[in-house]
Parts: sequence; C-alpha cells; structure tokens
Amino acid sequence: MKHPTILPLSINARRRPLQRNVGALLLVAGLALGSMLVGACGGSDDGATDAGVTSVAASFYPIAEAAGRVGGDCVEVVDLTPEGMSPHDAEPTPQSIAALQGASVAFYLGSDFQPQVQRAVDALPDDVVAIDLLEVDSLRTIDSPIPGVVGEVDGEVLAGGRDPHMWVDPVLFSEMVRGIQDGLVAANPGCADAINANAEAYLADLAQLDEDFVSALATCETRTLVTSHAAFGYLADRYGLKQAPIAGISPEQEPNAQSLRAVAEVARADGVKTVFFEELVPPDLAEVVASEIGAQTAALDPVEGLPSDAVAEGESYVSIQRRNLDALRQGLGCTA
Repeated sequence: MKHPTILPLSINARRRPLQRNVGALLLVAGLALGSMLVGACGGSDDGATDAGVTSVAASFYPIAEAAGRVGGDCVEVVDLTPEGMSPHDAEPTPQSIAALQGASVAFYLGSDFQPQVQRAVDALPDDVVAIDLLEVDSLRTIDSPIPGVVGEVDGEVLAGGRDPHMWVDPVLFSEMVRGIQDGLVAANPGCADAINANAEAYLADLAQLDEDFVSALATCETRTLVTSHAAFGYLADRYGLKQAPIAGISPEQEPNAQSLRAVAEVARADGVKTVFFEELVPPDLAEVVASEIGAQTAALDPVEGLPSDAVAEGESYVSIQRRNLDALRQGLGCTA
C-alpha cells in the first residue's frame, strides 16, 4: 500500500458557509494548523484538471488520511493540524492560511469544532470549494461527567453540549469518507473511476473493522467505559457500551476525595477494572483514579493525529482503531 508523504507546515482556517452538504456526511476536517502533505503525484499547481492533480486541504489527521486514500494519485492533500497537537488547540499562521487559500477543495469540521479554522474558511476566495462534513442534526449530546465529579469542564464540546467526535465510530467515519469521495469526484471528474475504486477499497477496510468491533465486544464482563476524556461516546453507542467520562477534572488537576469517591462508586457498581486515558493527554489523572479504586489503566486513541514517521511505517486510522479494540477487549473483560 502506498503511504502518504508528510510535509511539516502550519495552516490557519476559518469557516465559511457550507457550500455542499455532501449527502449524509457526518464529519470532517476542521481545517486547522500545521501540516502534512498526503499522498499524490506531481501535477499542476492550480487545482483540479481533468485526470490531473487536485489540491486538497484537510482539517486534521483522519480527514487527511481519507482524502489521500480516496484521491490517491489524483490529489495532493495538506493536513492543516501540526504533528503532536490536538486539532482543538492548533493556532493558525500566515503560512497555514496561504496553503488553505491555495487549495481547490477544503474539507473541514464545522459547528465551531475549531472556531479559528472556521473563520479562515469564511475568508476563502470563491474558487475554493469548502465542504463541511459535520452533519449538525446528527450530533449526539455529549455524556455528562460521572455524578459527583468536580473540577474544570472538558472544553471539546460544541454549542448546545453536542459531541464532535463522530470519526471515532468506524460507521460514521465511513459516511464521512463517502462525502469526501463525492467532493473529490466533483472537483476532478476526469479521475472519477480511480477515486471511486479507491473509495470502495478503503470503505471495505472500514466495514471489516466495524465487523471486528461488533464481534470482539459482543460479550464483556462490563460494558461501562470509564474514560478521562469524553471522546468515545459515538463508539460506545455503536457497540453497546456506556461511556462514563471523568470529564469535569482537568488533566492537570489532581482529583479531590469527592471525585474519587464518585468514580469508585461507579466502578464498583458496574464491575469496572480499567480506567482509560487518552493517548494525547498525560495519564496522571487516570492513574490516580485507578490507584484509588484498585483498577488498572489503558490508553485509547481518539484518532486525532498521527506522527509522520508512524505514517511512513504504515500506521493508519484502521491500525489505531485495532489497538483501541484490543485495549477495550482486555479492559472490559470481553471473551470473544
């Protein structure tokens, strides 16, 4: 399999009204900052030409990967979020803005997932097609913290308390991929056959991933997913789990006795033996909580970024999710 090449860069983004609500798209790139050049052959610099190379800007890692896999040699993709940075925290730069404005197609995540990115998209010239892959009506309400937990509230919540993390669900991510497919075909009809073939191959990988999640999580000792970050609600809903986030406690803040008692109460009642922490966040909070309630810890990856060296070694959305599945199967005591 051809892996994307990575080019460091920083990109700013602003939001502009959705130009096409591509089908049932449920997600997309929050055109952020930093960058990664994904996949592509050489070609003209002025965007889409018949059977040529289309320049694409993607908000953050999973969207950039999807655009690169679907577009193949027909696209040149810039990931606008810098390596090692959460897309929510990325800061735009003049270089980022220039890369965004030079794209033919921009895939982003709307609804103020990245407010600065949305402002950049708003200011795009008319010849850049901006596609918002976040279907607002389909967003779930983010799970409330475990009752009794106190502290600083997790900031990754959209207006109205809605949850943006749809890409963590392989089925919803597949719908996003369909939207990217439609957008790329419209931008480069001369490459339609190749784009459609690439999309079907990628979607087949995602369908197999979904089947594996269903099978592996069918029978578990507990179905309560205690996490330090409320990023896995869509995945939990898909596979019959209950997310119980320790949201409300900042990752830098040591939980007080009240919060520890609240988490311990849920853990005892639901047979929880593992507290999950997010890959990009220090595990200190989860470790403190787990130690107090006699549990172990394990990492879950919210699939928001991937270092360039890992991409070069063949890491991908699917491989990250398979590690997540292994961690869930072990941590929840699943027997399949």
